[in-house]
Amino acid sequence: MLKKCFVIFYVLVMVRVVHSDQLAWITLDQAKQTVAYFEDNDIEQVVLWCACCDNDVKTKVNVTKVFYRQVKESAGYYEFVIEGTYMGGEKLSDAFDLAYIHVARGSKWRCLGKELGFECDPCTKAFKY
Repeated sequence: MLKKCFVIFYVLVMVRVVHSDQLAWITLDQAKQTVAYFEDNDIEQVVLWCACCDNDVKTKVNVTKVFYRQVKESAGYYEFVIEGTYMGGEKLSDAFDLAYIHVARGSKWRCLGKELGFECDPCTKAFKY
């Protein structure tokens, strides 16, 4: 019985870990492709939302600048940075996981990682906001 409980606990923990940082560290090619996507599509707003995370709320952000930077902890990986403002006016400059950035495509918001064709699970389908 104890062994069964341990296995169930392990599976639940691993599901959260697998969903936590899917596209937080990306390759240089992915980083360049992401910045190009923003430039080519003139993306001015995004919704930040981790649907996999408990109590995370959808947050709309006005984007003023995007870029990538090398990850200090691991050579060969990069992170995608958004600078802008939250809807209340507070400034923002931070790296984000592409699985939890959503961009407007038509009347719905879609996962940026999926839009770019990267493998990820945003834990949500396209949504209206």
